[in-house]
Amino acid sequence: MGDIFKVTRGQVLAATETSENKTDEMPYPVYSSQTKNNGLMGYYKDYLFDTAITWTTDGANAGTVNYRGGKFYSTNVNGVLLSEEGYTNKAVAEALNSVAWKYVSRVGNPKLMNNTMGDIVISLPLAIEEQNEISGFLDSIDNLITLHQRKEIDPNKKGDE
Repeated sequence: MGDIFKVTRGQVLAATETSENKTDEMPYPVYSSQTKNNGLMGYYKDYLFDTAITWTTDGANAGTVNYRGGKFYSTNVNGVLLSEEGYTNKAVAEALNSVAWKYVSRVGNPKLMNNTMGDIVISLPLAIEEQNEISGFLDSIDNLITLHQRKEIDPNKKGDE
């Protein structure tokens, strides 16, 4: 990972400084280490990153990897992978998510620190176009799952609503 990404992490941000809802004043999502709501902690006035891959660095969810499209703020309990060459996509995030848990240190509080993340090796198609096609396929699957979950919540809804 360290060969194709800049490996960094988010910054401290108190939950009290965020808004529960997106507003004109607080438009940027803030991601943290929680698993509920895909790690969304709230919204903030500033962003730190624009399209990146994040992972939880410590705690019970250490090693959980997510693709983050668009501008966002990430807290200090998230590592961040940045690429100007186009490697920041859902295909890479999912491939990394499938192995990152193996690198979590379980001595005391579980941790997956930046230096360890930088040493992880995964197999990827070399062509960014192929990675983007895989990412599009994964997005389609995610959308289909979301649609079916909505139908389970409201069985009277039709699939195209």
